[in-house]
Amino acid sequence: MTQEEIRIRLKIIKITSDIDNNYIAEYLGMRNVRSVANYLHCDYDLSDEKRSKAEELISDLWTEI
Repeated sequence: MTQEEIRIRLKIIKITSDIDNNYIAEYLGMRNVRSVANYLHCDYDLSDEKRSKAEELISDLWTEI
């Protein structure tokens, strides 16, 4: 999954479920909710490790939408 696909799917998950930036930050091991917001606004790309965790999170939650 590309960085842009991850961003789009995370945004959709946030809109359609009770998931917030805090949950995403904790799941991915990010410092804080601001880091998630910056990522979703294309300020930087995720590392390979965080990208893998994001794909895992998306695969777990995407089926619930």
